[in-house]
Amino acid sequence: MILEHEIPEGSKLHFGLSAALKRKVENLSANLFYAHGFEEIVSPTFVYQEHQKSFLNRNVIHLSSEKNNQIAMRNDSTIDVIRIITKRLGRSTTQKKWFYIQPVFSYPTIEHNQIGVECLDEKEYPKILELGILLFKELGISPLLQITNARIAKVCAENTGIPYKDFATLHIEKLQSIDFLAKLLQVNDVVGLKAFLSICPAFLREEINHLLVLCACDYENLICAPLLPVPVEYYDDFFFRMALQNFTFLSGGISCIDGVQSCGFGIYTDSVVYHLLKQNKIAIKDSNG
Repeated sequence: MILEHEIPEGSKLHFGLSAALKRKVENLSANLFYAHGFEEIVSPTFVYQEHQKSFLNRNVIHLSSEKNNQIAMRNDSTIDVIRIITKRLGRSTTQKKWFYIQPVFSYPTIEHNQIGVECLDEKEYPKILELGILLFKELGISPLLQITNARIAKVCAENTGIPYKDFATLHIEKLQSIDFLAKLLQVNDVVGLKAFLSICPAFLREEINHLLVLCACDYENLICAPLLPVPVEYYDDFFFRMALQNFTFLSGGISCIDGVQSCGFGIYTDSVVYHLLKQNKIAIKDSNG
C-alpha cells in the first residue's frame, strides 16, 4: 500500500526555506553566468538512447517512443548539451559559452538537480575554475578545492601493470605496493608535488609538471590530488572538485565527447541547498539564543 504522503525514493522535494534557497542558488548562478558571457540552454528531458552515451555508473531510465525507438531520460547534461550545440545548432550559432539549470535522472526514480556551464574552448579552463570559485564565494561557502590531472592515473596504469580500475576506485592497498605510488598518494599540495619530482619516474614527469600548471590558482583551500578518481571517463585531463563535510558541491574540468574538447562544471544543487539550509537553521537558532 502506498500512502498519500509518500513520494518515490530518490525523488527530490523542496519547500519553504529549502525551495527559497534553491531559487537563490539558481538565480545567483544565472546572473553570474550571464555577466560572464554565457547563454542558457535547456535540453530535452527525453533523448534517443543512442545519443545519450552513458559514461556513468548511474543506470539510465529506458522508455520506448511511439515508433518503438529506445528513449532515455536525460542522465547527463554535459553529454547532451555538447551534442546539441555541435550537432543540432551547428552553424546557426557561434556562441561557445552555455549554462543550464535542470535535473538529470537515473534508475529507478532518482533525481539530481544540477546547475552547469560548458565552454567549447578547453583553453578557457582557468576562467571556468575561477567562475566556480567566485560562485561559492558569493554563496558564503568555502569548500575544499581538489585538482588533479586525470592522465596521471592512466599513465601509471599503463606503466605499472596495475589495472586502471584500481586507480578509478582508489584501491589503496594495491597502489601502495609500488613505492613511488605510495609516495604520490601522500602528496596534497604544490610543495609536495614539486618534491615528488625528484623521485618521479621518467614516464610520469610530463604529467606531474602539467598538474603543477593546473594547480596554479589563488585559492586558500586548495588540495593537489594527483590520484583523485574522476567520476566519468570523458574527463581525461584537468579535473577539479569542490567538497565540504563529505558533500560534493561541484565537479568539472576538461572533457572530450565525440572528439569535441570543452571545459565546464556541474553543481550538485541539492547538496548546496542542504548545506545552506543547515547553516540557516544554525543561524536562526543562535539568534534565538
